[in-house]
Amino acid sequence: MPKISQMDKSRDTERRILEAATSVFLENGYVLTNMSMIAQAAGINRPALYYYYREKDKIFGAVVGSIVRDFFPSVIDILRSDAPLSNRIDALTEAYFSQMLSHPGLPLFIVREVNRDADFMYQIAQEEKITDYVLVLKCILEDEIREGHIKPQPPQVVLMTFLSQVMVPFLARPIAEKVFNPDFEGFVRSWQPYVANSLKHLLLP
Repeated sequence: MPKISQMDKSRDTERRILEAATSVFLENGYVLTNMSMIAQAAGINRPALYYYYREKDKIFGAVVGSIVRDFFPSVIDILRSDAPLSNRIDALTEAYFSQMLSHPGLPLFIVREVNRDADFMYQIAQEEKITDYVLVLKCILEDEIREGHIKPQPPQVVLMTFLSQVMVPFLARPIAEKVFNPDFEGFVRSWQPYVANSLKHLLLP
């Protein structure tokens, strides 16, 4: 049996820390989360956690950054593909809803943290290069408009319209399950094609 190197052990521990911290932060938010909670969720002691992350701000930034890096490159690949625009919109909508269903607490987490301290979240967005991804998305939209592939809509309107339609079911989950459908994933999947069609109506010439 091959030996596991110290570097591999270190990477595995850091991965477990990030996974645990993601769960704890999404459930409790930044303010109500402490390092002891993260260490306990990761199955390690606090000194071991401090070896990797000495401050809550740093691990919080790493969590936000890891979520973005796991997701946004695939979104950019979809938008830059040679597929027909209608197909790209379907694929984009599928990617967003799948991401949200895998982290259903993410929309509430984002809204809560942005409203708690917008400057702090913007600082993290810059440190973790999240703002770079947003600029790429904006440039892609502007290129598509310039080439006549989509209607000349303001990029911020397109992004806000799409994101709000994706996030609202998750933000309203407690009431949505009671009023519309206790099968939340089924409810979300039934909502998904309407979001795609709304984006097509907004963009397609």
